[in-house]
Amino acid sequence: MRLRVDSKGRILLPEEIRKELGEVVILERTKDGFLLKKEKTFLEEFKEVISSDPPRTGEPENWPPSEMKKIWVRH
Repeated sequence: MRLRVDSKGRILLPEEIRKELGEVVILERTKDGFLLKKEKTFLEEFKEVISSDPPRTGEPENWPPSEMKKIWVRH
């Protein structure tokens, strides 16, 4: 599909596409060109974040109790 850009730099989308995408869209640059994406609602984004595994920053360290106490006990 070919899209037109007006004199102010706005992309003109056909009405049926505007209805499907909604009020706000995301234009993302890819190695092959540009990708027009529908913006996620707050609840969609929230569910995605809550259900995903947190990223690991490395191997977990198994500290001995003496090292753990140093964190909580002030000298």
